Amino acid sequence: MYVRNSVFSLLAISLLGVASVAHADTVYSLDTSACSSGCLVLPAGTVDLKQNGKDDVLVTVTLTSDYSFRKAPDDNHHALAFDLSDVSGTVTAANISNALFTFSGAGSYKDAGLGSNFSYAFEDKIGNDGSVQTFSFDLKAAGLTETSFVSNGSFFFGVDVKGLDVAAGVGKTGNIGADGKLITSGAPPPVPEPSSIALMGTGLLACAGLMQRKKLDAIKAS
Repeated sequence: MYVRNSVFSLLAISLLGVASVAHADTVYSLDTSACSSGCLVLPAGTVDLKQNGKDDVLVTVTLTSDYSFRKAPDDNHHALAFDLSDVSGTVTAANISNALFTFSGAGSYKDAGLGSNFSYAFEDKIGNDGSVQTFSFDLKAAGLTETSFVSNGSFFFGVDVKGLDVAAGVGKTGNIGADGKLITSGAPPPVPEPSSIALMGTGLLACAGLMQRKKLDAIKAS
């Protein structure tokens, strides 16, 4: 009975594992420099998208140690700019991790050197001492998913940066874009078909029967 129950437990755990396969984040590489003064280290960081429930995506922008965000000097530079599709109603941002960054909402935002204007932007115009290298927020809108983030025609994201070291160019500034090179994809891993699950279950049950039979044979032999 112990053997059979153990195998049944293994079957239940296996099926639970199939049902709860982890969903990979979508991670974009900030890999294209549009710095007029030349930002010399690429990629400059990543933009990580994680579905955080219905109509909610957690966005995390992380720069490498070579760069920081900078205080945007004009309307051609933004801490973060992006486009969306297939969403409705007002787009809002919550749980912004750093008070330096403010969400400007829908509009038309030019990031110099990164093609057409973007439709949404975060600004850093309060002041940045060159030490901020990451920030995150929950973006919310009806219908919003990781795949709602789309290209403005050339780039998926734009980030305004400042070089911190010799490798990147100390004090060199400008926009860095993500042209669509994904480090990982947020598409859910393929889920086994019901027939595959049934086959796995049948195999485990067969093992249980075989083990039970061997146990009975051992008892008879003794």
